[in-house]
Amino acid sequence: MKFLPSWMLIPAQIATATFGLAVLTMWPPASGSMLVVPLGQDGGAAVQGALAGGAALLGTGPFPGSLVVVGDRARIAPRVAWNVVIMAAPPAGCGVDGGAGKRA
Repeated sequence: MKFLPSWMLIPAQIATATFGLAVLTMWPPASGSMLVVPLGQDGGAAVQGALAGGAALLGTGPFPGSLVVVGDRARIAPRVAWNVVIMAAPPAGCGVDGGAGKRA
C-alpha cells in the first residue's frame, strides 16, 4: 500500500474541505426555495414535474432553463425527470427574497 508524502496531506485536506462546503451550500433544503436545473433540452418536463409535486413557481433561475420554486423536496424530487438537478436557491444567486406570497 502506497502512502501520500506528508507535504501532500494539507492540500488534500483543503481540497476535501472545500468540496464538502460546496456540496453543503448547494444541498436543497427539505422545504423552501429551490433551484430546479434541467440538464437536457426539455425544460418543460422540469416545470411540469415541479408543479405536479406541489411546488409554487417563483421565477426563472440564473441558468438557462432553470426555475426557482418553493415547495417540499420530498414531494418534488420523485416527480421531476432523471436529468433535472434540484439545488438550494440562495437569494444572492437567484434574486429571490424567500418571501413567497408577499405583496410588492
